[in-house]
Amino acid sequence: MLRVAYIDHTARWSGGEVALFNILTHIGDQVNPLVILAEEGALADRLREKGIDVRIVPLDDSIRNRGRNTVNLGAPAAALKLLSYGRKLAPILKEEHVACVHTNSLKSALYGTVAAKSAGVPLIWHIRDHIGAPYLKPVVAKGIRLMSRYIPSGVIANSKSTLNALELPRSKKTLVVYSAFAKAIAASASRKEQKDFNVLLVGRLAEWKGQHILLEAAKMLKSNSRIKFWLAGDALFGEDEYKKRLVSTIDREGLSNVSLLGHVEDIQGLMQQADLLVHTSITPEPFGQVIVEGMAAGLPVIASNEGGPVEIVVQNETGLLIQPGDSAVLAEAISWMLEHPEEREMMAEAGIKRVKEHFVIENTVKDIVAYYKGLLAGA
Repeated sequence: MLRVAYIDHTARWSGGEVALFNILTHIGDQVNPLVILAEEGALADRLREKGIDVRIVPLDDSIRNRGRNTVNLGAPAAALKLLSYGRKLAPILKEEHVACVHTNSLKSALYGTVAAKSAGVPLIWHIRDHIGAPYLKPVVAKGIRLMSRYIPSGVIANSKSTLNALELPRSKKTLVVYSAFAKAIAASASRKEQKDFNVLLVGRLAEWKGQHILLEAAKMLKSNSRIKFWLAGDALFGEDEYKKRLVSTIDREGLSNVSLLGHVEDIQGLMQQADLLVHTSITPEPFGQVIVEGMAAGLPVIASNEGGPVEIVVQNETGLLIQPGDSAVLAEAISWMLEHPEEREMMAEAGIKRVKEHFVIENTVKDIVAYYKGLLAGA
């Protein structure tokens, strides 16, 4: 059995951490996971409930919460603290006789490198972010691309789009695995007829996620009293100001058709009450895990036609792909969905089928275990 160390800088219940939880709780008996986190949180709690070995090695909040694009006079000091933190993890890796290190975030990739190299074990970077503008400053993106060529033994990406943005040489040992669905998939897309047409957007409140674009579309569609907009998610990583802007817009424009739901524990239950899932990222989404969840729940989807969503949604078959950042186009697409219930139901049925064929967790963990074995055999 392979002892693999999974390293992440956060324990918040966000996209990458949900994906890691799904992997670790379905990895099977070929891998014995050791999870090292820099803070306590929902991820740690849920993993412990599943009997998974979790170690908390606290990292200074000022470093753990430092912005990904922060390049200033404090950067050298922050880098030294990350270096020191990485060295603290090396003895744990040695004591546990880990076969390899699998980092789950960009920040953990940096200090995970120090830990793995100090312990003398292979290192895998799992990249879940779009390495390019506007998500990252050009100098930051260039630095990560350069490091990904030479530092990790292998690179896993959550979509072809994410991998392509890294611009790695063909000689690099890479793997694309989607953040797959790990719960029950709807038997069919049939839904009870409702008075309201509920449009759902799920995701943490962040400007690049594009919730403000949905508010602009909601303003355009105010005259149709049937259409209701639900925004599920909260500000997580220093994005409180953006949340305040959203609340201010809702109040100023009198958007009584919009509900900010905050964090929702039972997303699948909420999806069962919705009629349509929208995904409004204005920069290339690395993957789009919530899109898969929506399709698995029997929802047609409207998503941006850049990045990972293009690999999930089949245009005019499981949903609509539209130009990101254009609220008028979004409003038009929502209206089309409302006015075409038969096409909507066909898209939903096709989405369920596509999830079963391409986005189930069993395929993801099988590919990851095979990748570990191949990488370690060549190490």
